[in-house]
Amino acid sequence: MIINWQAKAKHPLSSPISWQQLPQGEAYCNALQKALSPWLSKILGYQILKLGALSAEVITELPMRHQILVSEKISPNLTALLTANDTLLQAKSTALPLVQKEISACFLINTLNFAQDPHQILREIHRVLEDDGWLFLSLFNPLSPLIFKRKLGNFPFRQYPTWRIIDWLALLHFDIVERKNIAIKHQHATMFSPLTLIIAQKRHTPLTLNTEKERSKTPTFLQPAEAFQEEMPDYHRSPHAK
Repeated sequence: MIINWQAKAKHPLSSPISWQQLPQGEAYCNALQKALSPWLSKILGYQILKLGALSAEVITELPMRHQILVSEKISPNLTALLTANDTLLQAKSTALPLVQKEISACFLINTLNFAQDPHQILREIHRVLEDDGWLFLSLFNPLSPLIFKRKLGNFPFRQYPTWRIIDWLALLHFDIVERKNIAIKHQHATMFSPLTLIIAQKRHTPLTLNTEKERSKTPTFLQPAEAFQEEMPDYHRSPHAK
């Protein structure tokens, strides 16, 4: 088991590009989809961000939304997920090519377990989330039987106590709305279940009513100054995108 007390790992980690690369990956993905489903109706904004390939593969029924899938590696399974309302960006989670406060909800599904610098990823999420935006974050539970593993399949992974992630989120002014463990394969959830889901909401500091707030009507999420241009190669976009 690798439980890291230092936030930033000394060496980069390799992230899986699909749940299918992980033992019981499909069961994990299905369990997370089911757990997230009741929360999707709370997302009122237009721009949805999914960080990492594992996040992208968790299907969320969000019609009439623009979903932005961000991954450091572009793979055929990711391009196969794209619909007419999706955009696929090849970028680092620690340096998102997105403007501030344009994202209504972010899905960070087990991305931190394979991240070298989880602090910076959370800071970037805080930067791009709008006020009152939602964060859906899942992790492998270090109190589960995974405590005895150093790798999942061929992938070394990091494990974090839940309270530590909650402390990090509190420092970034997130309110924790729910925290629960998730079981797989029709088992009952216990403190030893393999997955933990944290649902948080970004708050104002101080909390004030902003009556002048305007939501963007068009996808203005790309920064023109970024090296990653809005005009991407065809294989980075949905074939139906205009």
